[in-house]
Amino acid sequence: MKNFKRKLFSILLVFTCLISTVFMSGSVESVKANLSDHLYPIMGSPSVTVNQMINYYEKHAKYPSDYQNSDAPTIYHFCKIYMEECEAEGVKTEVAFAQAMNETGFLKYGGDVHRSQYNFAGIGAVGGGAQGNSFRSVREGVRAQVQHLKAYASIQKLRNPVVDPRYKYVYSDTSPKAPYVQWLGIQENPNRQGWAAAKNYGYTLVDRYIAELLGVSTFSTWYAGVNYAPVYDPGYYKIHNPDAARAYGSNSDSLIRHFINNGMSEGRIANPNFDVKSYMNRYKDLRNEFGNDLKRYYMHYIMNGQKEGRNALNCPTRQGGGVTKYAGKDYSLVYNYEYYIQNNPDVKNAFKDDDIAILRHFINNGMKEGRKSSPNFDWLSYRNAYADLRVNFKNDKQRYYLHYISNGKKEGRKATGVTTLLNPITKYAGKDYSAVYNYNYYIEHNKDVAAAFPNDDVATLKHFVEFGMKEGRQAAENFNFQSYKYEYKDLREAFGHDKERYYLHYISNGQREGRQATGVTSIRDGVTSLNGVDYSLIYNYIHYIENNSDVAASYPNDDEAVLKHFVEYGMREGRNSIEGFNVQAYKENNVDLKVAFGDDLAKYYEHYMRIGHTENRIHN
Repeated sequence: MKNFKRKLFSILLVFTCLISTVFMSGSVESVKANLSDHLYPIMGSPSVTVNQMINYYEKHAKYPSDYQNSDAPTIYHFCKIYMEECEAEGVKTEVAFAQAMNETGFLKYGGDVHRSQYNFAGIGAVGGGAQGNSFRSVREGVRAQVQHLKAYASIQKLRNPVVDPRYKYVYSDTSPKAPYVQWLGIQENPNRQGWAAAKNYGYTLVDRYIAELLGVSTFSTWYAGVNYAPVYDPGYYKIHNPDAARAYGSNSDSLIRHFINNGMSEGRIANPNFDVKSYMNRYKDLRNEFGNDLKRYYMHYIMNGQKEGRNALNCPTRQGGGVTKYAGKDYSLVYNYEYYIQNNPDVKNAFKDDDIAILRHFINNGMKEGRKSSPNFDWLSYRNAYADLRVNFKNDKQRYYLHYISNGKKEGRKATGVTTLLNPITKYAGKDYSAVYNYNYYIEHNKDVAAAFPNDDVATLKHFVEFGMKEGRQAAENFNFQSYKYEYKDLREAFGHDKERYYLHYISNGQREGRQATGVTSIRDGVTSLNGVDYSLIYNYIHYIENNSDVAASYPNDDEAVLKHFVEYGMREGRNSIEGFNVQAYKENNVDLKVAFGDDLAKYYEHYMRIGHTENRIHN
């Protein structure tokens, strides 16, 4: 029993070794063995993928550069055309592709047919220097080859228009001449009607080309016409990203799609020769263009970086100084990385050496906060220097930075060294207040305003327009609203106590009329009209206040109020209001009036105003 077990163990061990040897020798030999046992049909569904065709080709040759301007600029496009044309006619893709590789030496050519002919199967090249047929494009050349294969292998009609010039000489609608690849060799074809005369032509295609092609990995670095090989290796990606391998590792397209759609933006390692963080750290010009968009660094290396000889490894820290570009905009005119972190240590502490994050802080926060960001630009100095900017931007600090970038520098504007406001504004909402307003005078004589709006001529003028005039504040040495009011009776009659209107009148008319607006400390000629009635026959402002001290004390320098007092109280009280008229004398010397009015003194004033002065009645 023991001997039997030992024999059984030996047999199993030998069998295991044999199996291991088969697998260790490569998949090509096992595929070749399987294919050699059977005739390989030309017609049918493809047994290869575009990825396998690409990997197979790139294992043997480099895609010709003179095809870059053709309809197949890359090996991806070339293989895709083969897949499309074969599927259109029902020809197995691996057969046509393998034949093309055999006939052209992996597109190196070298015989009678030239690469520019787009003839991939020697159609019409019968030897003796005959170049064979030429085709207008890669697709047309592939289509001709596929149609020629179908002519041998099938009695079915073509689905696409005929481009194979020899199709009619081969096709038969009764029976196919060579339905199997092995029968494409005339010597091996039982009907002696094959494609080529070379011995074992068809068997060579199967054993040497198709077998190897079918054994090639289905995982590719190509996707949608782009070769990601400089930054992506499928095996390496699976090893270093086990989560992606578990979820997508069974399919080439799924895995590379994950890398393109997620892996690049997440900065995943996908190739031992490319580290996106190192690439980003080493090249300031790329950081300026791409910022934190990691995917763009991968794509740049694929399209340009590798060809430019850029180093994508071993750079753990930022090099070349800080970036000045963000989202396509250059901030270098108002921003210097070193200056910003030196003058803003809180930013340095928060973002360390991340120059992109620091620039982003400047853009999103620093400008709004008015932070020092460059030795060549000081937003406050820029604001102080230009009244037009202050009018437009007010205290929106960010807009001063942005204006200097877009316009100020080109206009030669000064952006440093101005510590006080230059040319303070006098216009507000399109109106010029310079006749009654001077910024420096206003803040000097109105400390509360200066404290509320420090170094802000726009807000200060707004205060004057909206409040200062209504409050009667003096805003210029050459205009005092009280003096203006005292001097002109017509203005007092028109505006009364509406202080603002005196300022506005001087702006629109008074200055032009040469009216005096300073130096008058008391009213010289009081008003005599109230509510449309003229009291000048019985009332004089100066006389009234001089003879009625209580009224003068109650309404100092207020002729309108004094007149109102006279009309509402003074006449009833019989007060002395004008030289030459005495109400008591008028009453006593006019008996008819005394009978009519009795002791209602106001009526005597009114009567004299209306009629009495025309009747020459005694009134004093």
